[in-house]
Amino acid sequence: MAKKRGNNEGSVYKRSDGLWAAQITLPDGKRKYKYAKTQKEANEWLLSQRQLVRSNTWVSDDTVTVGAFLEHYLTTVLPSTLRRSTLVSYTRIIRMHLKAALGEVRLSRLTPQLVQNFYANKLAEGQSPRSVQYMHAVFHKALDKAVRMDLVPRNVSDFVDVPSVKRHTPVVWSLEQVKSFVEAAKTHRHYALFVLALSCGLRQGELLGLQVEDIEFATGYLNVRRALEVVSGQGLQLTQPKTQKSRRRIRIPGPALEVLKSHVAALGRQDGFLFVTTVGTPIRARDLVIQFKGLLEKAGLPDIRFHDLRHLCATLHLMAGTNPAVVAQILGHSTITLTLQTYSHVLAPVEEEAADRMGKLLTA
Repeated sequence: MAKKRGNNEGSVYKRSDGLWAAQITLPDGKRKYKYAKTQKEANEWLLSQRQLVRSNTWVSDDTVTVGAFLEHYLTTVLPSTLRRSTLVSYTRIIRMHLKAALGEVRLSRLTPQLVQNFYANKLAEGQSPRSVQYMHAVFHKALDKAVRMDLVPRNVSDFVDVPSVKRHTPVVWSLEQVKSFVEAAKTHRHYALFVLALSCGLRQGELLGLQVEDIEFATGYLNVRRALEVVSGQGLQLTQPKTQKSRRRIRIPGPALEVLKSHVAALGRQDGFLFVTTVGTPIRARDLVIQFKGLLEKAGLPDIRFHDLRHLCATLHLMAGTNPAVVAQILGHSTITLTLQTYSHVLAPVEEEAADRMGKLLTA
């Protein structure tokens, strides 16, 4: 006699209309169904649902609210996929904004209009378009997971208009101003840091997270392996780089390498943080920015963000004819497309020169 399946095992059968049906009874006694064109698709769905039940991460799709699902998503799914600092940011967005406004709505009754109204209300409250864009990105990612779990048939946030944000155009110094900055920084205790920021284009957190052993003095390379960031409730923490492409090995220009050699010799050690405060502790980003701004004022240079040193590095490379793919690798961009979009204003004269060279080749 065949052994009867338990409720939480479910079953797969073929219907009279030719579709395959899979069904499973959830721990709360409710049944969940899936209709598929092939037996394989139905079996795969049933297997995924069994795994959710066994790991106690199932959600009853006809009663779950947006708030309940987001909390499940936040505590069960995200911790294994995000950096600590990013998880803190997602937590704030989900609990302070999304759950507060939409938490009581049933997930199955969430509509594009409700989401569109949520974005409009946030803008009316004074949130910036960039902040609302970020809320959208978090919500969209969560709803994609809900679709994959068969809790909803579609991602309703695909059908809303998201506020547009004007892309920041980096302030670009002239070559003379760059040289003036380097000269003015020579007497500053963070001279080596400023030179490295300008010559290698590291993000601020990547610079502050560098360890002495990350510098290969014999080969002239540095390795970006971590970043130093402020994590809510935990203070300064070393975290993983922003993306997989952010973990990279960069060739240090000769003059910058010599500055680093002198800097490490003055440190008198071969391990620990490469850049520290006067008492030997890691540098906080806000403190570095204050010192950077003071240096600009003292040197009489146009005011820029510390992050713009990274843009200056990329700009100087592109003006010198460095291949954009190489620049993307130096900056740790996820794709070369991001590099081309960010620095299109720099590439225009380079493209003109390329066209002129092609014209000379064809008429020679």
